[in-house]
Amino acid sequence: MGRASPKSFRPGDLINEETQFSADFTYEFDSNLASPVVFAFGATYLDESYEVVEGEPDSYKAGPHAVKDPFGFCNGNTPTAAGASVIANGSTLNCADSSDPVYRVVGVGSNGFPGYSPQFSELYERTSYALFGDLSADVTDELFLQGALRYEDYDDFDSELTWKIAGRYELTDGLALRGSYGTAFRAPTPGQQGTTNVSTRLPNGFPVATGLFPAGGPVAQALGAVPLVPEKSDNLTLGFVASLGDLDVTVDYYQIDIEDRTQAVSTRDVSTDPTAGDAYQNYLKLDAAGVPGANTIGGVLYFANGFDTTTEGVDIVATYPVTQVTDLSIAVSWNDTEFDSDPSEYLNVESEYDFENLLSDWKGVGTLTHTIDNLRLTARASYYGEWSNSNRNPWPNIQDYDATWFLDLEATYRLNDMVSLTLGGRNIGDEYPEKDQIGDYCCGRVYASGSYVDWQGAFYYGRINVNF
Repeated sequence: MGRASPKSFRPGDLINEETQFSADFTYEFDSNLASPVVFAFGATYLDESYEVVEGEPDSYKAGPHAVKDPFGFCNGNTPTAAGASVIANGSTLNCADSSDPVYRVVGVGSNGFPGYSPQFSELYERTSYALFGDLSADVTDELFLQGALRYEDYDDFDSELTWKIAGRYELTDGLALRGSYGTAFRAPTPGQQGTTNVSTRLPNGFPVATGLFPAGGPVAQALGAVPLVPEKSDNLTLGFVASLGDLDVTVDYYQIDIEDRTQAVSTRDVSTDPTAGDAYQNYLKLDAAGVPGANTIGGVLYFANGFDTTTEGVDIVATYPVTQVTDLSIAVSWNDTEFDSDPSEYLNVESEYDFENLLSDWKGVGTLTHTIDNLRLTARASYYGEWSNSNRNPWPNIQDYDATWFLDLEATYRLNDMVSLTLGGRNIGDEYPEKDQIGDYCCGRVYASGSYVDWQGAFYYGRINVNF
């Protein structure tokens, strides 16, 4: 809009509302087993809504500078009379140069975050209900068993019945085995189904206007999207608990197989350059769908049920009372996620690599607490294993990050039953993440978003807690 542009905008609102009613009941009845049978059952009703509220017209309107040569200075490679006039007055206009500022297109609407236009302002509503039941009992003095069923019905999806069985067997007084197996169901949220967002992002290290569109809407469907469906999963856990004197240890293995996992696809590039191949075809599809400012959009993404995954992990937790006033706990976890189906239709090579490698497989936390009358002292050491980040320009371009240790300290003093004072520090060693070495960030950013150490270094705080 040039000089006529306002300096402030209201781009609209995103409103999410949930209303839930639940009823839970528990009933015990005698049996010939080692304990009474506990029957838990209930029902729940959920009403959800997600609304994209239209912004002020100026926040999404396409002004004259949203198109090339808005004042008609050029006719092909030749200046028009208006163009010749500005050249005569000292302008450096060069109609034969495709990089001349006259061909530069300014983004539509408010800078950085264009408002929600009427075309993409909508109310998404959903209701669902669920019925569930759970039976559990000590079958013998050593064996505990549990079984559960849950039926869910959504007005925008088919109904689903999920179940779970679990058990625990005591081998000795200080050693027990435990495990479970079950299925699960997760419907996409109305926000995932309905949100529209066009803003400036940095998917490849340089700023472009990138649009997030509903998978069930015409824009995303023009680029291959289909409406979202629920995720389904199978879950297995196996482990043991042990008490070795004062030392308590738990070890659990888990595996989660997810079918039709919901994930944002890699950005679909968009270009008005006829020689840009697929990116130009994407622009034509967006333009045909009537997207405001399609010629200023550099990419489109949407949520999709893109692929299947398997997640495996082991959690180990040990607690030990060092003295009557000092306690030590150590938690170590290993976690790994891999694709079970080909994700290449939805993710580019960089996104595929980062999905499996951007998070460390190993994490450890050791916590020592010491109490002296009303004073509690806490020291916490955290460990994160190696991880990697990639940049596909050019591919392969991978940076490996070393394992990281950092230490937190905290002291809390209780003045009375109501008031306590706390002083503490996170990352008191003032550790910083490794800087980006592969050009994956720009515009002043030097640290990866996935860094486990805060890029601000050490952080100190004070807190007053008052309990009424």
